[in-house]
Amino acid sequence: MAAVCSALRSSALSSTSRVCLFSCQTFSSLGPGSDLARRKMVEKIIRVDHAGEMGASFIYQGQMSILKNTKSAPLIQEMWDHEKAHLAKFEELLVTYQVRPTVLIPVWKVAGFSLGAGCSLLGEKGAMACTVAVEASI
Repeated sequence: MAAVCSALRSSALSSTSRVCLFSCQTFSSLGPGSDLARRKMVEKIIRVDHAGEMGASFIYQGQMSILKNTKSAPLIQEMWDHEKAHLAKFEELLVTYQVRPTVLIPVWKVAGFSLGAGCSLLGEKGAMACTVAVEASI
């Protein structure tokens, strides 16, 4: 458990990881016999955060597919690169802690891409509104 907390503290992750860190600290203080509860909590945290980072990455991919030749493209690319780094960390944690990802990943990918591309079809303001919502919740 401490290793998960340490790994997450050492990387620059999104705001969803703040919840993970709080949960890690909370479960670290539990007494003996709580190993199963800790394991289940770690699995849940990693699985949910991985799904969020996957969705966010595909939202930015959808935005870039539409807005790649606009003045917003560098900003979207920068945010997408951040999400890719976050996603890579959670994919590493999935393997390290032998956590299976959610079975909804294929749906997440299609929904994320569709949301990003759809908002971008409304123009740069539509894409930025989507970006603000993504960054506020992921």
